[in-house]
Amino acid sequence: MTAPAVRARAPEVAPEVDHWLVAAFALCAVMTVLPIWIAKYLPLLDLPNHLAAVAVWHYHDDPKWDFARWYDLNLVPLPYWAHYYTVHLLTYVTRSVETANKIFLTAYALALPAGAWALARRFGRSPWLALFAFPLVWNFNLGDGFIAYCAGFAVVPIALVVVDRHCAEPTWERALAVAAVGTLTYFFHLLAYVLFLVSAGLVVLAQRRPFQPRLFAVRALPVLSCAAIGAWALRRANSMNFHRVTGVGRELIYDPLSERLAQIPDRLINLLPGRIDELVVIVAVACWLALAVTAARERCEESPPHLWGPELCLLGALALYLLAPRSMQRPFYWHMINGRFVVAIALFAALTLRGPIAGWRRLWMAPVVVATVLYCVALCGAFREFNRHAAGFDELVAQIPRGKQVLTMVLRPMGDPTVNVSAFNQWPSYTQLRHGGYNFYNFGDGFPLVYKTRLPAPGWSHMEAFDWKSHSASWDYFLVFREGWEYSPMKQPLADGKVRLVAEKGAWRLYEKVAE
Repeated sequence: MTAPAVRARAPEVAPEVDHWLVAAFALCAVMTVLPIWIAKYLPLLDLPNHLAAVAVWHYHDDPKWDFARWYDLNLVPLPYWAHYYTVHLLTYVTRSVETANKIFLTAYALALPAGAWALARRFGRSPWLALFAFPLVWNFNLGDGFIAYCAGFAVVPIALVVVDRHCAEPTWERALAVAAVGTLTYFFHLLAYVLFLVSAGLVVLAQRRPFQPRLFAVRALPVLSCAAIGAWALRRANSMNFHRVTGVGRELIYDPLSERLAQIPDRLINLLPGRIDELVVIVAVACWLALAVTAARERCEESPPHLWGPELCLLGALALYLLAPRSMQRPFYWHMINGRFVVAIALFAALTLRGPIAGWRRLWMAPVVVATVLYCVALCGAFREFNRHAAGFDELVAQIPRGKQVLTMVLRPMGDPTVNVSAFNQWPSYTQLRHGGYNFYNFGDGFPLVYKTRLPAPGWSHMEAFDWKSHSASWDYFLVFREGWEYSPMKQPLADGKVRLVAEKGAWRLYEKVAE
């Protein structure tokens, strides 16, 4: 595949990278990954259930873990595959699902700014702009534990570089690379895949002579081939034992336009209480505006059409945010759809700045570096404090004999003052990671695990509804968090002699059911 007389290519690279940029990038990279490793438990909402899903996959046939009695595996080709399978493979090396996932998160944290650097260079922007990507690593989506989406989003800038390279000089090798990296975004997350398809289509249209039939076909075909995986999956969705997608009604929830616009700041970075998140955003915006104002004084040559890529991708991400629903109730529940595109809006917006960043103008990036460092230091402090609040959990779980069934009851408040996340909401999955066996509170969507049976238990996030007669029969132990703060589900069973208190540490209490 060779392009039929495509254009001469404008210089891809901004002025040479200086050692100050390398030093700033390295410092930000180290500080950005530090919160991942500073403490044992990361207070990310959905993280425990993702880890438990990988553990059931990885140890399913190991009798020590007792997973096969409760779950079947359903390893159909669906989004999340790239995250779960990568961690599953890394676990063979690390012998720990949690360590393997931290390696995965480290790769994500480095890939996002590295992709911003590559995208900036590709579209004739200064690589200094990649520093704006570092605060975006610890964003709203990551706080909610949307790890697969975050990783898929980090792949999108790299994928767009591959798309533009193919559009400039089409070859079979580059076409296959576009198809491969674009399809990869599907196997991370459906919304990252949609973001790629929209952005890649706009990059194709940003070329010279975009509608010349042969050129358009050569440029667009690899991107269209990526869309084929989505079309195939949609046709087979109802037979994948995941969710029924076709032939059922839909219930979508939209916020008014004014609310969607007002929610943008909270959908960017809002992981910590206090003002540190907001200050980071204010510093970044102020420095970007200062660079824009000083750049306006310099004479800029007219850019060829393809160099409008970041601007078009920004418009595409903004359109997705404004047009997509906030959430979906049917045919299955899907939380926070449009809000996930806010970080993409911020990243593409940062890369719209034109002109070199050199000489004294590099000083405008110093506050961004300082803000990134301080933000990551604050994250480290919050995460260490969060782990102190969770102290005692590992010691009590270690006292539960293997093969015994344990109901973990996390009582309200399920959040923590160190983070703006309901960080203990899915904690029962950590019990499963330590002890094996059954967990009533896994994600029961059908991938990668399928429940064989269900044991009686209170509803998710409603442990105050625990009733001894209805819920106790199947459980040998009860691990209770924050009992007495608002609710005391074991008070009456303990008084009646139905359970005995085995141990208490921190905010945790472990009860054993007494044989009747």
